Amino acid sequence: MWLNILQGTVEQGLVFSLLALGVYLPFRILDFADLTVEGSFPLGAAVSAVLIINGTNPFLATFLALLAGVVAGMITGLINTKLKISGLLAGILTMTSLYS
Repeated sequence: MWLNILQGTVEQGLVFSLLALGVYLPFRILDFADLTVEGSFPLGAAVSAVLIINGTNPFLATFLALLAGVVAGMITGLINTKLKISGLLAGILTMTSLYS
């Protein structure tokens, strides 16, 4: 019983460690407060869930979910560079649009 709880805890910790890296890298190393990660996580989950339910290979679905997250990050970058909106606001705009 406790081994199953420990395994679930480790699995969730590994998933959230990816989220933490996604926030840490742009914020500390690139000096860009990017909040797109919080919106791209549910986007990737939704993309992979829809694809797997429709019979797509789970590995292909995971890769396509990754590409969806990349596109979300690119949109944030384009909003920042082309529209001259601050990085924090661009991330908030993209995150909000991904949630809705």
